[in-house]
Amino acid sequence: MKKLFKTPLFLASFGLLAALNVSCGNSANTITVAASTLPHAEILNGVVKEIVKEKGYNLKVSELDWDQPNQALVHGEYDANYFQHRPYLQTFDSGNDNHVYDVSYTYTKLFPVVTVHYEPLRIYPGKKSVAEFEANKKTATYCICNDPSNEKRALDLLVASGVIDSYDMDNLPKNIKPVSESALAAALEDNDYGVLPANTALTAKITASTELPCEGADKADQGANILVGNLKTYKEDSKYKERIDVLADALLDTRVSAFIKSEFKNVVTVYQNDLRK
Repeated sequence: MKKLFKTPLFLASFGLLAALNVSCGNSANTITVAASTLPHAEILNGVVKEIVKEKGYNLKVSELDWDQPNQALVHGEYDANYFQHRPYLQTFDSGNDNHVYDVSYTYTKLFPVVTVHYEPLRIYPGKKSVAEFEANKKTATYCICNDPSNEKRALDLLVASGVIDSYDMDNLPKNIKPVSESALAAALEDNDYGVLPANTALTAKITASTELPCEGADKADQGANILVGNLKTYKEDSKYKERIDVLADALLDTRVSAFIKSEFKNVVTVYQNDLRK
């Protein structure tokens, strides 16, 4: 993974560069965003870039590892980032790895500007078809992602779908097969069904079926991916605020929702909501 801080010279000059970037975002008419590749950067480059251009702005998108953009935004390397949901942002902003998501949380460093889309876990067909699911769901085999967060989400979805009644993370039913995310799409060929995160399905170009279960709308508000800005700079720098507002308004545009529906074929769902107060 790339490191943000590499040399003493960089450390010595970083404060000045950060201050310059916060105040001007590289240039008055350029909006800089750090984003994950799928689907975030594709949404920004595929449609948002043209919308902000109509307002006289250029959009510069940098694709970064998911663990980098929050610190980079705090230090003013980018105007905004787009890769996370609010529970993840709150954990970072609070500095507490054990932080429990709170809808009334007061942000101190970074803040959510708008929600854009939601990436629900879904059940995808493997050896068995969509039409066979209801008749075979309790005896079918399922591959699921073995990382702690996605594994629990997958098991919760299987309970909600009537596949299993309950689960013990240390003693899973024999028909549930945890595998690494990198092997998950290929594991569909060896299992009847799989529970895939959106990024896995997008990378493997797997189209979702709306006839198979996915995480419910009750999880969408908490799990929706957000545009994130620098709170202090947004309050104190009118030019920065203008750039963020232009980008936020673009992400709420109906052309963005049309692009998501067209390009991501139900794997990603639209969830546009203005969070600015």
